[in-house]
Amino acid sequence: MAIVEVLEVEPHISMIRLNRPESLNAITFELVAGLHDALDQVANDSGCKVVILTGAGRAFCAGLDLKDWGTPPEPGTHPHMHGGMDAQTFMSNLTVHMRDTPQVIISAVNGAAFGGGLALACAADIRVASASARFCSAFIRTGLSGTDIGITYLLPRLIGNARAFDLIPTGRDIDAAEAFQMGLVSKVVADEELGELALGYARTMAGYTRSGLQSTKEVLWHNTEATNLTSALALEIRNQNLMQHAPDVREFMEGYRNRIGGTRD
Repeated sequence: MAIVEVLEVEPHISMIRLNRPESLNAITFELVAGLHDALDQVANDSGCKVVILTGAGRAFCAGLDLKDWGTPPEPGTHPHMHGGMDAQTFMSNLTVHMRDTPQVIISAVNGAAFGGGLALACAADIRVASASARFCSAFIRTGLSGTDIGITYLLPRLIGNARAFDLIPTGRDIDAAEAFQMGLVSKVVADEELGELALGYARTMAGYTRSGLQSTKEVLWHNTEATNLTSALALEIRNQNLMQHAPDVREFMEGYRNRIGGTRD
């Protein structure tokens, strides 16, 4: 069975599931390679609009497998392990890869999201959690620094610097209720309701155009770094003008006008 599974859940909705339940989906280099491959697969699926990222079993991802993290691929033997790249970069670039994936990614956090698992959740576009979920920037606990897999970039932008400092250098773990209070996750539900919650988000977005969703994701993340409103508006205006020429947008808008105002003669 694949260590990272790609499942077509419904039309336009795919699931990427980390599949090492016996190890709480802890990160190995085999899992890193598999997740890169899975992200490439969904990115190349023109019918897929939304991706749900979750873990098999009772955890989302418990972070690096400290018992056996395996061996990274040799440079040139994997599409994302380029010449001159080290193992740390290969792993860390998962967060960049998630942001570059055109589909909106929902992290459905079931159980522990520790260390690299927290970073993966933060790299998603939307986060929802089960009541049993726990979150921890655990890197500092290993004796290394608390700076790994993009967490010092991602977490402060989601919850602010003060709260990020509360979590990253202390290595303290928080439950789903506190994660919701901090703004790290959008919703918390009972464990058995998490799948349906994530699907509800995905179904809503799957009703829109792929071009529109891709453009929205791109602009939202770019404008997080915009230095002023004028720059943000320039990117919005550019994309809205471009969207008018996308075939799926034109078809959708024609149907929308007909639904709102009735079919024109």
